[in-house]
Amino acid sequence: MTPSELSEYARQQYNSLNDDFFTDAELYRHIWAAQAELARKALVIERTYTASSVASQAEYEYPTNTIAIKRVTYNSSKLMPISFREYDSLVQNTTTVPTGTPQYYFVWEETMTLYPTPDTSSYTIKVWSYNEPQEVSVTSTLEVPSLWHLPMADYLCWKKATKDKNLAAAQLYKDNWDQAIIDAKAWQRKRLRGDSFSSVTDLDVVPITVVGAG
Repeated sequence: MTPSELSEYARQQYNSLNDDFFTDAELYRHIWAAQAELARKALVIERTYTASSVASQAEYEYPTNTIAIKRVTYNSSKLMPISFREYDSLVQNTTTVPTGTPQYYFVWEETMTLYPTPDTSSYTIKVWSYNEPQEVSVTSTLEVPSLWHLPMADYLCWKKATKDKNLAAAQLYKDNWDQAIIDAKAWQRKRLRGDSFSSVTDLDVVPITVVGAG
């Protein structure tokens, strides 16, 4: 579904096809806001990015529009996320941060810091992330999965009814949208679990590093 198609669908649902009280630009901003709420609350926008390591450079910027990082690899090996406290335990009693093949990373102020600092350039740093949407225009592609395209019409109709001061209709559409967010959260949890059963990880069978179980 394109932004234009979604806007037209919402106009049809609200019986406002020929009403210029709601401009396309306004509806596109609401589409962006609906996607942003789905992304923030249900983590439905997923992206994968790559960058190249730089020798003696530990810090690398977050990929654009990233909300949270799911996984990072360095030269195809998984890096373990660590806290500041764990980082402190690694660098204690040293005057300089060692260089080598990174095994860990921590995040602060939208920057990833690798440890040890890479000693080689041009190795691939790969980041799997949950993202926020970009601004929406007539030429945009909706970034949330197609499963949530039609429910976003409820968000648009909620905003249209609110602007119209049609409070009863606004509450109806908001209730529908709130349920869509609940459904999206449940869908994302189930999808990430895939074909496996819910279980508790046995720490005796996961890799152990110097800062604990991986």
